[in-house]
Amino acid sequence: MNEWITLTKHYEETLVILSVIVAIVGSYASLELNRRLAKAVSLKKRALFVSSLTMGLSIWGMHFVGMGAFELAVPVKYDWVLMFLSIVPAVTAAWIAFYLLYYSELTRKKVIIAGTLMGTGIAMMHYLGMVAMQFDGDVRYDTALFTLSIVIAITVAYVALLLLYMTRHVDKKRILIPVAILMGFGISTMHYVGMLGTTFCVPGASGVDVSASPVTSNILSDVAVPVFLIVLLIVGLYIHLERRALQMMAYTDHLTGLHNRRWLDHHMAKVDGQYSRTKKQMTMALLDLDGYKWINDTFGFDQGDTVIRQFSDRVKALLREDEACIRYNGTQFFLIQNVDSEMLEEAFTDVLEAIRQPIFLDGQEIHLTATIGIIVPNIEDTLEMRIGQMESALRAGKNEGRDRFVIYDELLHSDRREQQIVGSLRRAMTDFKEFNLVYQPKIALATGKVEQAEVLIRWNHPKFGFISPAEFIPLAEKYSLIHRLTQWVLQETVKQMEEWREEDHFIRQVSVNLSAMHFRSESHNLMIKEIVHHSLKNGGELQLQLEITETSVMENLERALLMLGELKQLSLTIALDDFGTGLSSLTHLKHLPIDILKIDKSFIDEVPHDERGTAITEMIIQLAKSLGIEVVAEGVETLEQHEFLKRLGCDYGQGYYYSRPVKVKDLDQQTIERTVLDVV
Repeated sequence: MNEWITLTKHYEETLVILSVIVAIVGSYASLELNRRLAKAVSLKKRALFVSSLTMGLSIWGMHFVGMGAFELAVPVKYDWVLMFLSIVPAVTAAWIAFYLLYYSELTRKKVIIAGTLMGTGIAMMHYLGMVAMQFDGDVRYDTALFTLSIVIAITVAYVALLLLYMTRHVDKKRILIPVAILMGFGISTMHYVGMLGTTFCVPGASGVDVSASPVTSNILSDVAVPVFLIVLLIVGLYIHLERRALQMMAYTDHLTGLHNRRWLDHHMAKVDGQYSRTKKQMTMALLDLDGYKWINDTFGFDQGDTVIRQFSDRVKALLREDEACIRYNGTQFFLIQNVDSEMLEEAFTDVLEAIRQPIFLDGQEIHLTATIGIIVPNIEDTLEMRIGQMESALRAGKNEGRDRFVIYDELLHSDRREQQIVGSLRRAMTDFKEFNLVYQPKIALATGKVEQAEVLIRWNHPKFGFISPAEFIPLAEKYSLIHRLTQWVLQETVKQMEEWREEDHFIRQVSVNLSAMHFRSESHNLMIKEIVHHSLKNGGELQLQLEITETSVMENLERALLMLGELKQLSLTIALDDFGTGLSSLTHLKHLPIDILKIDKSFIDEVPHDERGTAITEMIIQLAKSLGIEVVAEGVETLEQHEFLKRLGCDYGQGYYYSRPVKVKDLDQQTIERTVLDVV
């Protein structure tokens, strides 16, 4: 009767620890890669493949590093073919599990199935890898421990995937660490429990040379090079796809999965080229969802997001593969389609009809409508010009009653210069490199000293050259760009003031103009509060002055008073600009929390020779003094005006007589003050 000799199992502790680390790090890389790349809609298939491959290789790597730690008293070799085939069940199971987890409607049943598949894949990889072992003996398995190892793999995989799904919306990377540790330990535990239940025997009569000490296997030396190459491949794939993913995320709207405005800016030239080469007719449209604010107010922002997603899905469903839909701005969508001119009305009638189909929110039927501005673009026109044309047609549709499309007609809708400026303004505001700030000093008339200045914005367009603020500021207000423009001016001004404070510069206080649009929303004060609080954290006092116009205040006096009160709480100085040009100034002046009155240049132009203008100027100064308010005279251009205002007790003078608006480097205290001191 042939007796079997049971071989003693030995382990190299260092390699055992390394195998666990491999499993944990590989699990983390796989989970992180899968979750991040899954956010980029255009990379879903590649994300699924690479994350599944990474998980499979992690399981495979742990197993064979663990087998490298394993030693018997007889020589052991490994079948290369079976070794590499053993990775297949792990990758396949990971692919199916991740697909169920991320790319289908998830239920608890699917999480259980995903965990079972992942655990089964881990077990299959392990036991197929065991088949790859070659030695002069037999491998036997303990049924109980064999079953336990599979149960451990399935249970841990299920719990890890459940935790991964529950934390899928948490953006912090560290949230994956405990999940990866659990997964890594699960893979390792399954391996070593499986090995515990495995018995290695050799026949006693076979003549096999059983060594008195463990014999190191060939696995690490034979597999080291291919494993190293595979690791390099994974790292390379990870870095490449990570870059692609970041690029795609930069060009993707995360709510809808559509391209975003940044994609449009970077790819429009490529799209133009494709249409030119194929001789296809390009049609562009700007589509705006009507009445969306009511949905947000009634159902809340989460349901509002649901509407936006369903709305985008409907629009996408109408497009062919070579056409594009871009989420342009909030409720606006940008379409690039291949539609012949004679088919425009039919095509966009279908678009409107599809949008009108009801959706259900909280069991209530909701009907959507949209307004669309359409152009058949001239290939020579810039993107900014095209957007301007579509916005003109869209506004015409809104004015006509909404729920319609309007095809752009240059005779009816064009204001070419305006649209060019607005389009260029949008582009320039992406990085603000075309803008710069200049400062016009204010002179203390009693002392001749200069400690204050007003900051003014300048725009040097690469094509049109200098564009006057009198032209682009009203357009920024008209097209709702002024808030962002003001934010940039404030940020840059405060940054400059902080530098001056450190240098002990002679300019102590700077005034910034607020648009008339500022007081139309109480939320606009939040931007100023954030900038001020950020500056105060850097230390020191912020002597910032805000200039407001009386017309903007009188538009909604109650709200303006509330917002001005908030700004005063920030220790900001408030100046009422262009005083005297409005109709209600004197009536409400005593109610406004202002510190300074700025007399409009139109009055200063008339002094001291015009009797009426002189009388009005004198009255304004006296009124301000009686209310404890300082006075600044704008537009001082002559010595006579300077001397007249000084005699009346005007506090500050500002104008070309003292200094034009200049860049920071050209501010010269002595030159400015000499202008005044020479005539004292």
